[in-house]
Amino acid sequence: MSRIESDVELLRRQVERFQVLQRISQQLVSELDIDRLLRSILAAAIEVTEAQAGTLYLLDEATDELEFRVVVGGGGEKLVGRRMGRDQGIAGWVLGHRQAVIVDDTLRDKRHDMSIPASVGYTTESMICAPLIDRNRIVGTQAVGGRAFGVLQILNKQNEERFDESDRELLMALAAQSAVALSNAQLYQQLRHERDRLISVEVDERKRLARNLHDGPTQIVAAVIMRLQFIRKLLTREPDMVDGELVEAGALAEQAMRQLRTMLFELRPVILETQGLIPALEAYANRLTETERFVVNLDVQEGVPRLRKEAEAAIFAVVQEAIGNAKKYAQAENMWIEISLHMGHTHLQVSVRDDGQGFEVDTTLPEAEARGSLGMIHMRESAGLLQGILTLDSTPGEGATVGLTVPLEPNLQRQEVH
Repeated sequence: MSRIESDVELLRRQVERFQVLQRISQQLVSELDIDRLLRSILAAAIEVTEAQAGTLYLLDEATDELEFRVVVGGGGEKLVGRRMGRDQGIAGWVLGHRQAVIVDDTLRDKRHDMSIPASVGYTTESMICAPLIDRNRIVGTQAVGGRAFGVLQILNKQNEERFDESDRELLMALAAQSAVALSNAQLYQQLRHERDRLISVEVDERKRLARNLHDGPTQIVAAVIMRLQFIRKLLTREPDMVDGELVEAGALAEQAMRQLRTMLFELRPVILETQGLIPALEAYANRLTETERFVVNLDVQEGVPRLRKEAEAAIFAVVQEAIGNAKKYAQAENMWIEISLHMGHTHLQVSVRDDGQGFEVDTTLPEAEARGSLGMIHMRESAGLLQGILTLDSTPGEGATVGLTVPLEPNLQRQEVH
């Protein structure tokens, strides 16, 4: 074969490989299931580089480790789930330096972790490694900028040749496309999770409303109906008792009305929107004292400033949730809502305290989190919106306290400039 024919053949082969890469990239972008996507990425990498085996490592940012997420060929499937330090082995070096590398002889490369191939009985002669980095630009062989997801590691050419620069370029291009696809899939998964969470919150709120209606106003209205039926009988049998029974029925109806108004207030406290946090808490405390078995005491330090509407709504939500939990579990006789300035008047301290039965925080809180307690989730999310810190303190027999510390500066109400 002449040199020209050889060059033409090489060019034809390169075009074919890039066509394969283009096809694979289109497939990856449309895949939103993360597990299927990871398997497709590794299969594609092995195909375009004409390799025998490969590994896709994912970076666990929480533990700062690389996990063997997908392994194909070489008997390495048993490695799936195994972890190593993010700076360990050639994969760790590639991730740390954000640079694709070709290793022609792994036995002579000091970065290579020999314990891994030894554990599966597979000989790695050569490899090519590329980092999975989203939204990056390539300078030479290095990926600059973007978020690192992990590493693609491809082992041993099928034809026993060595990996070359064209292999590295193909793998880097595939890795960049794969990182974008992986980012999209994770975002889609997060959106689905958030959608499911919001649906769960809505269902939980509906159940809570239905339970409160059943346990409160519905029971009272049923009692009013029974009393009215009794009064009808009294009109002919013992008319002298009718006035007293009507008074009792009227008192029950007023109690039901107060409970309904409290529930409407909790669903949409208009006073919070029109007058602010402190007036809303005053009205809420008065309504609860009228309708519940416990007394609510409100103590507000003088000089507490107005906050932006979103911040006041979030604080009110935390107070509401804390009182709701106490109503449900604490069997308290008294509750205290305290609002004060803190840390040299740079923070707002909100405290909701009860004299109920209390609980063991170290055991109860993990159990609530494990079952996905929406109450704790709501309070923590509200605190996060305020850049605040949520605390929970309780001792069996000595009540419980929910605390919220909020920085004032980012949450102050800003004066509109006209």
